[in-house]
Formats: sequence, C-alpha cells, structure tokens
Amino acid sequence: MSAASVTTAGADDGLRVSLLHSEPWSYYSHGGNDAKSAPPRIDGIMPEISKALARETGLEFRTQLTPYARMWRDLKSGDCDLAYGIRSSDRDDYVRYAGYLFSFETLVIGRPGTRLRDYEDLRGLHVGLLQDIRLNPKFDHDGHINKHEFRDYETMIEMLLAGRLDAVAGNSVSLHYLLRKKQQPYQHWPRLTLQQTEVWAQFSRRSPRQADAEKINVAVDKLRRQGFFDDLLNRYQGSVKRAD
Repeated sequence: MSAASVTTAGADDGLRVSLLHSEPWSYYSHGGNDAKSAPPRIDGIMPEISKALARETGLEFRTQLTPYARMWRDLKSGDCDLAYGIRSSDRDDYVRYAGYLFSFETLVIGRPGTRLRDYEDLRGLHVGLLQDIRLNPKFDHDGHINKHEFRDYETMIEMLLAGRLDAVAGNSVSLHYLLRKKQQPYQHWPRLTLQQTEVWAQFSRRSPRQADAEKINVAVDKLRRQGFFDDLLNRYQGSVKRAD
C-alpha cells in the first residue's frame, strides 16, 4: 500500500476534505492542560474517519474544519472534493455518494417539562436547528413551527440551557454528546424521534479527482464491514443503530 497522510489544508496537492466544525465531529484540541502552549490538533469522529480512509486508499487527505452550511457550499462549488454528511435527494445533482458510513436518530429534545409526545406538540415551540440542515421532510417544510437557525450545535445548546429555546432539533450524536458535556441529565429530557438518518461519504461532482471516488467507496465498505464506524461512534455516544 502506498504512503498516506492526513494534514490540514494547504497549497499542496491532495484530496480536499471539508469536516464539520462541531464537537464531537471535528474540533481543535490541545491534548490536555500540560499542552496548552502546543499547536492545537484536530480531533473527533470525522478526522478519525479521514485517517482510516487515507490509510486504506493510500491517498493524501487535506482537511479543513468548516461550518455546516459552508461544507455543503464547498461541495456544490467544487471547492472541496469530499465531505461526510446526511444523504439528501436535493443534493443529488452536485454530489456522488461514495459509501454509506452509519445511521443516527434525527430527533427533537425539549427542556424539562416540555410536552413532546407526538409531532403536533411541536406547534408553538421555539426550536433551534442548524442553518441549511435537512432533518425530516415533514419537519423541514413545516411553516407552523417556530424555527431558529444557528451556525453550530454548541450555540444552540447554550440557548436551550439558558431558556431561550424550548427545544433543539438535530442528530442524536451531537445532542447527546454536548448535553453530556454540560453535565445535563439528557436521558430524562423529553424527546421526539423524527426518523433514522443515513450519513454518507459524499464526493463533489465538480471535483477534478473523480477517479478517487470509487477508491473511497471501496474503503468505506471494507471499514463498515469491519465495524469500524459503529465502534468509533460508540466511543463518543454509545450504541448507534445500523440501517437495514
């Protein structure tokens, strides 16, 4: 197998990979109190996926951390080659799907005391969500829910805990991880599951490196069969459900 590496984005050639800048997906870490003077490293679920794919394919990955909405704009414009995200049919014209990674729950979590027994309970609530996110067709197009868009999950959780939102909508991995980090007993908070959602490696159709998409696909299939992705998510969030 040829040499492979993952580095931060620069001018050199390499597969340009946009990573969602949000814990636990991709974030800067100093590695402990004794390393605060050292340059930060990039940690999280998506950097570990990139390292594994680079190792399997022999490709060089040039990664950069980006906000959620920009990640999709970069894929559409061809400013990045590869990203990992929710599969949505309205992106089919500008991405190639390069391998199914894993699934998570798409859900709404409410503040304690909020009624969330069925979908109709969302009416009248102030619900936070990420800018440009696709959660569930019914929810996405429902104009009767008071939706408030945010650039990142971290700000959204802060607003929820400050009492400025009634609920937040998003993926189970991010929401559970960030609430646990805030030492909040999220297990007892009201929740409403909208759907199971698939996450895929996605290759820009405007990338000049189309031949690499199939290499990524083969590597993703191998790693998934080995249980790599489920094991990875288990370390951050506990058991994750597979898609059938």
